[in-house]
Amino acid sequence: MGLSREQQKDCVEKFSTVRMFAFCNERALQKLCAQAVPETHPKGSVLFQQGLPQAKMLVISRGTVGETKDINGQIHSWGETTPGMALGSNHALRQDGASATAKCLTPVVAYSLDSQSLSTLLKDPEIATDVMYSLNREVRRHMNLLNTPLLEQHAKPTPIFATSVAAAVESFYRSALNSYLNARLTGQAPATLFPNMGVQIPTRVAYINGFKGLRHYLEKNIDDDSYENPGYVRIAKAIAPGIIMTPVSSMLEACNAGHMNPESLATRWIRGLAPRAVREIIFGVGLNQLSDYCEERIPLDDSQPILKNALGSMFAGVVAGYFSHVPHNLSTLKLMNPQKSYARHLNDLVEHANSRVPTNIQSPQARRVLATALAFVFPKGLTIRTTQIVGSFIILNGTINSLKDFDVYNMPTAVSSVLTR
Repeated sequence: MGLSREQQKDCVEKFSTVRMFAFCNERALQKLCAQAVPETHPKGSVLFQQGLPQAKMLVISRGTVGETKDINGQIHSWGETTPGMALGSNHALRQDGASATAKCLTPVVAYSLDSQSLSTLLKDPEIATDVMYSLNREVRRHMNLLNTPLLEQHAKPTPIFATSVAAAVESFYRSALNSYLNARLTGQAPATLFPNMGVQIPTRVAYINGFKGLRHYLEKNIDDDSYENPGYVRIAKAIAPGIIMTPVSSMLEACNAGHMNPESLATRWIRGLAPRAVREIIFGVGLNQLSDYCEERIPLDDSQPILKNALGSMFAGVVAGYFSHVPHNLSTLKLMNPQKSYARHLNDLVEHANSRVPTNIQSPQARRVLATALAFVFPKGLTIRTTQIVGSFIILNGTINSLKDFDVYNMPTAVSSVLTR
């Protein structure tokens, strides 16, 4: 039974999104769909049984198919197949055994090609060439899914102009979120979202250029493998930018604390230096190595660099934001209330978390344990801090990545290249 005109159009659209046929031209897709047979399957139908020969391939038009794989008696989820994806494309040609059991999670409409029809179609020179190229591109895509270890990530080009623009833009976002976070910690409304921006912007530009520049400098001038313990050298190179840039970060933090700490800026920036150094180490590794590490593992090809960069920065920002939050809280509290010791600030964090412990827990010891866990595992202001770091990473890495080829000496050409990218 042939396809109706509407089914033919839908079939061509769905086949064009299957990786095996992704680069087939319209005529080749029409030939494939001319041999396709429409099928409908109710929810719960088993389309393929693991281990049994697959005599056809299915391209899903509507509905969802779930796959499960039995490994040594344990059932594992194999993922879901949704409209525009194929089942059996790797097995139907020679009727190999199905690698997983496929079951309809919803009612399913699909187009099928049996093994004989598929074999005949692949003998057509036009189809064969396009399918071969499609599969070649898929192999190349998998080869590009790199797995460089975290501390062996190499820096991307980060020109000073691109980094400076990124830092200037990000400084406004960071300042606003920092003001909200400080207000959350102290219980007082922020005096202004953008305090001392005349100091903040150039300091932030120097700060971010420092992180990126130090990474390049250390990578260029220190050969890890020339040392007896290269792993320790890589750790030192990863944390060094955070330690070196802590004084600059302290100046930025001090700009946001004038409404709480009346000390002069020259004195205020020293408050909370130790926990701030820990935070800066986490920030530096997150912005540099971890962002590249996560971006490398995003399963997108090179045709979507902006999205891949943003997703990598987002995941890195979530991790860095979480682990840097307690050091950030401690350094901020010390900055705003320098007369208190770190021990008193830690105790205050636990006391504040006590209000979040369920009231049905009456034991003082149990409440103290839970309050301590909440203070350090789910600390106050975590959502704001994580949002701040995620946004900062996306703005910084995204802007730098977009402007890295910007030629400041040839503005018209540079602007045109950025707009058409």
